Amino acid sequence: MDGRFDMAVDEALAEFCGRGDSPPVVRLYGFQPAALSLGRFQRAAGLLDAAALEADGIGLVRRPTGGHAVLHDNELTYAVVFSREDAEDLAGSSRKRAVYEYIAAFLLDGLVRLGIRGSVCAAQAGDPRNPECFGAAGEYEIAGVSGRKLVGSAQMTTRSAVLQHGSIPLENPGRRVFRYLRVEPPADFREPSCLAEEAGRALVFEEVREAFAQAARARFGADDDGLTAAETARAEALVAERYATDAWNLRC
Repeated sequence: MDGRFDMAVDEALAEFCGRGDSPPVVRLYGFQPAALSLGRFQRAAGLLDAAALEADGIGLVRRPTGGHAVLHDNELTYAVVFSREDAEDLAGSSRKRAVYEYIAAFLLDGLVRLGIRGSVCAAQAGDPRNPECFGAAGEYEIAGVSGRKLVGSAQMTTRSAVLQHGSIPLENPGRRVFRYLRVEPPADFREPSCLAEEAGRALVFEEVREAFAQAARARFGADDDGLTAAETARAEALVAERYATDAWNLRC
């Protein structure tokens, strides 16, 4: 779906799960059209090349989670959402590290189903000041056999809920994201990995989505479902209130 609606859905689910109106959710989705997302607190002024975004038909949205810029194009995006109470039960804690560790097992399981062996990053790698998210790997993010970042993730914790979502590129986005940023890649920029590179073959979205759906069913006992009418309505309201506005997307 449109990137602004995608981000609104994730936030709406956090609200519903936090109130106990929805059970914990694993969401697997893509962006159509492709979009550039900024981290919640990332400075937009002087960073974006609006002309390049418009010329290529790339959407723009600010995420409810932190981190840096991500180009969402030919990728699977995942989101895991639960109340803080459920996080305490499932992950043993609602603290950031415990949640990352808990969800990492699901992500590694999904990769295995695609014939890919991933590993958990034990510590920060790369420059955290890099404005491009895949230029640095944080603790409990996922790297491929190459040692390069494969799955980028970010979190939002509210008083009642935890949302973690992230990007799993099918093909290597390389330096493409810098076309839309008014900065040059840093001298030590290390290109991220991708599913095709790690699997040694091209993968299609439906195949990747099903692999992670199988992992969600096996790891979490998840049942296939869709958004409720109330969740959809709240997401649409959040688009109008926040995600479609320059006040949100271009702030900072």
